[in-house]
Amino acid sequence: MQSLAYLARQPILDREGKIYAYELLFRDSPESDIAVIASDVLATAQVLENVLNNIGIERLIGKSKAFVNCSRNMLLDNLFGLLNPKCFVLEVLEDVEVDDAIVKAVQRYKALGFELALDDFIFNDEFITRFKPLFPYISYVKMDVVDNSQQSMNTAATFFKTMGVKLLAEKVEDEATFKRCEDAGYDYFQGFFFAKPELVTGKKIDATSATILQLLLLIKSRPSLEVLCDGLSKHGDISENLLRFVNSDSQARHSRIDTVKDAIVWVGMRRIQEWLMLMLYARPELGMTPQVSPLFQNASHRAKFMESLARSIDENDDAFCAKAFMVGLISRMDALVRAPLETILPDSPADDEMREALLNRTGRLGTLLRLADAVELDDSESIRAGLGELNLNFSQLKLGINESYSFDNEH
Repeated sequence: MQSLAYLARQPILDREGKIYAYELLFRDSPESDIAVIASDVLATAQVLENVLNNIGIERLIGKSKAFVNCSRNMLLDNLFGLLNPKCFVLEVLEDVEVDDAIVKAVQRYKALGFELALDDFIFNDEFITRFKPLFPYISYVKMDVVDNSQQSMNTAATFFKTMGVKLLAEKVEDEATFKRCEDAGYDYFQGFFFAKPELVTGKKIDATSATILQLLLLIKSRPSLEVLCDGLSKHGDISENLLRFVNSDSQARHSRIDTVKDAIVWVGMRRIQEWLMLMLYARPELGMTPQVSPLFQNASHRAKFMESLARSIDENDDAFCAKAFMVGLISRMDALVRAPLETILPDSPADDEMREALLNRTGRLGTLLRLADAVELDDSESIRAGLGELNLNFSQLKLGINESYSFDNEH
């Protein structure tokens, strides 16, 4: 059986904080810090084929774009020639030597309809001189806020805007940095600033959100029909919404569904879970429309990822797998409701084991959460350490990543 490709996926946001694209970081294995995409062209082609066939580009990025790093060899070997140019943005790496061959390759991709970007651009005379032949064909320039001073970031924005080039700020880790780049005119942002909003001390999730979390934990533990029916029936407002949801598709049935039990039987537990997830992230206190929120997608992604790895650890322990799912989900609630986890947890279904994982990253659940963080940050060393602590292998990691992407676009 063909092995799955390991990859990291980092969101790129627009000025409104909505997902515009993802950068896809391909690896043959997290055992190596060196990206396959920067070494052997044949191996890179196999990884790309594997990702596209096993995960699917639509499932991976939805209607967004995919930014991918391109080495000199990749550009010269026309590796992306058969891919959809509407989906992919080709990033020319900062160490690429620009000569006539590279200019012709970039011209060819541009003619095919691809957008191109300059990656990790340092705004100085050396970079400007080296990459100047490519400027007419470039749609984006990515500026690292760590490697460039704020003055360089500002000057670069003015310089490239006159050419009609979009500016993307990388490694934006907090609200203050985001604001500075936004004020300078940057169009897109990559980093984790969206996950670290200014917290409002004492704010809590409301009763309905807490109830939905409890019901999600119940359904993830694979309850019997009777137990789930009893759990839903205790909450009249949610039961009423469930019946309204089920009966909204009246063309699929000949008669109206009037009981919670019949509703569960009709739609199945999986769709009940999906419906609860949508209800949770459509709560008023969460603000942004869930389908375009990077935090919504991130929380859903890591919840399913952690559940998959938990099942690899012990496939018969439904309670542990359910807790892993919920820890992944709740781990982003602080950013979603703009409140510290300490004020959220008392109203959530988190037990002591889950609280320790969420607050201190300890225990098996805490290690799973650290592993999810490492995958999102593309931190190979921490990935290896987490897998070792959990006695998991790279195949199980790849499976978890693959399954988690199938979850992103179900809601």
